[in-house]
Amino acid sequence: MEALATITPESLALIHSKILDPSLSQNNRGPRSREELFQLIDVHTPYYALQDVHVLKDNIVAAKVITESPLGFEQSPITMAEACRHLAILGSVACATINPNQSKHYYLAHKGTYKRVSNEKFAIGKPLTVLAECISFDKRLAKAKACLIDEENKLICGIDVSFHVIPQAMFNRLFAHTYRDCLPTLANPYTRKNTLHDLKLYDTGATASLGEVQEHYCSGHFPNHPALPVAVLMGVLHDLCIAFVHHTLQNKQAKLLVNECTLLADNLASTGEIIHLEVQQEARTNDYFKLRGIAKTNSGKTVGDITTIICIRSSL
Repeated sequence: MEALATITPESLALIHSKILDPSLSQNNRGPRSREELFQLIDVHTPYYALQDVHVLKDNIVAAKVITESPLGFEQSPITMAEACRHLAILGSVACATINPNQSKHYYLAHKGTYKRVSNEKFAIGKPLTVLAECISFDKRLAKAKACLIDEENKLICGIDVSFHVIPQAMFNRLFAHTYRDCLPTLANPYTRKNTLHDLKLYDTGATASLGEVQEHYCSGHFPNHPALPVAVLMGVLHDLCIAFVHHTLQNKQAKLLVNECTLLADNLASTGEIIHLEVQQEARTNDYFKLRGIAKTNSGKTVGDITTIICIRSSL
């Protein structure tokens, strides 16, 4: 099956190699606390789950993370969606550290690609290292690359991502209609999978609904303007993809690997909007499915558009 135009393994290996670069330890700018970073980006706990963030160089940052989301039927050690969550957040941190205006900005991930490099089964529950590099920055657009590494320094996966960069005052004007008082977080919604409602499976695709976006679905993601994180949309679209693959294989226990994925997300899904999901099969070989997934609101606004290649690994 023809590969997608995603970030290359060579590009990820280059980022990975920088963690061993002795010049980075010599020029290390030291740790950054959550309080410092929350003055630059408006992503907070529990969505923000990075630990021990260090600025290794002006545009390169590293952090630790422990997985939270259930694997479901995906290959260990982490789901594609959760990997993209942590990688994109650290990518935004890398961009924020070199933003000449060190005030709060919103970094909206609107375009990206994901590549799984290793097919190995990794240990579950072990700390993982995230490394991100801001590769370009201008007034309204920033780009980053990031990779995920296990405790033995093995490269697992990575992304490249483009952000719309919006100053806080401008964001507040643009999204004044979504303003909410910031409520305390009572639980972490990212430790469980979202439910697919009205699931319908067909020969060439599937449909479902996420239902109405509840405020707790967005905990920590723009607290005063809660919006469903792109990584959550990617997760539910891939859950629908997996349900379709299991239906097609007539095997609900098949273990799967998300090999690569591209994403477009030009609009935010805000609280109160209803999200409809659709997946269509574009190609298939013996072990691979190429699928297109789209998430739309009840008003017809597209909030997520993915193309993904999923590999059949085994039965549990």
